[in-house]
Amino acid sequence: MSLHWNCVRSPLFHMDPAYIEDIPGQFNDRRSPLGELNWIFTAITDTIAWVTLPTPLFHRLYRQDALLASMMRNYLLAERILKVCGCTPSSIPSLPPMNQHPLWSAWDVTVDFYLAQLPNFIRTGEPFQSNPFFPDQLTAFEIWLEFAHKGKLPEQLPIVLQVLLSKQHRERALHLLARFLDLGDWAVNLALSLGTFPYVLKLLQSAAPEIRGSLVFIWSKILAVDSTCQVDLYKEHAELYFIPFLTLPNVPIDQCIKSTFILSAMMDGCPPAQYNCIQAHLIRIGQKLFNHPNTSYRQWIVLCLAKMWEDFPQAKALAFSHHVDADLQSLLTDVSPLVRTAAVYAISTLISGPGDDA
Repeated sequence: MSLHWNCVRSPLFHMDPAYIEDIPGQFNDRRSPLGELNWIFTAITDTIAWVTLPTPLFHRLYRQDALLASMMRNYLLAERILKVCGCTPSSIPSLPPMNQHPLWSAWDVTVDFYLAQLPNFIRTGEPFQSNPFFPDQLTAFEIWLEFAHKGKLPEQLPIVLQVLLSKQHRERALHLLARFLDLGDWAVNLALSLGTFPYVLKLLQSAAPEIRGSLVFIWSKILAVDSTCQVDLYKEHAELYFIPFLTLPNVPIDQCIKSTFILSAMMDGCPPAQYNCIQAHLIRIGQKLFNHPNTSYRQWIVLCLAKMWEDFPQAKALAFSHHVDADLQSLLTDVSPLVRTAAVYAISTLISGPGDDA
């Protein structure tokens, strides 16, 4: 409907709207012209709704049910078209008007971009060029991070989340998202309220090495603010993504430290996550790192293992069988007071029983 409406109204094109049916691709294939159009439409309507609606209402209409979200995106388009035609749409609950948002101009430009290529495609089969919408929006977000992050909220944030679905721009989008979360707890809470969590959770299934650093940073920020995410992490067996950071060669030390923090937060008071880490041989891996030259890494390795056996008898028995208690005692004379303190905490959780104050 939007393509037909733009085709009829645009002064740039004089073509039969029926030709629009010749735009190739499928709506669910983002690599095709039709799929890319649908992807951009989703990003634009989600952004308009996010900056206009109260957060609870946005979450209810656009994040809790996929079918409802699709219907609401089409409602925004219908509102825009109907008001031009002199009609006033209504909804329950009543929504504020969103037909005049500046991002609709970006949608018009996007549609014109594809309509301009359609005649050559019909005549010669010349393939469609990819639309620059998402790279341009990432650039706008980068400019906001550089110069305007102390002002109004970034309208590009929902679009950045959509870009995470694309392998082509994913690395850049994750890097920018990490920079945004580094602005403080408010940024993390804002991103979570928008629905960031499912996007970055799904990316833990990716083995791409170029996004590992950003993902570790992002998850460390999320868990530092909202520890309830641990439930979804252990269900997805996220330990299988983060534990290899402790064993792979040439991993930057800050990523190793953040990985141990993430694992610690996952296991904190969560027996299923503790059990998963036992199965992934975390005790044996961590024990080998007690003598690592980096002080912060030694400290967090010890704290990580302490969280694994805290109030978890199976992990305690395994730790004693590997003589971890003896290695921890040697750390009581470590040159760093932080490591010594972590060792005391780890020993206390290892020898404490039910009802004891560790």
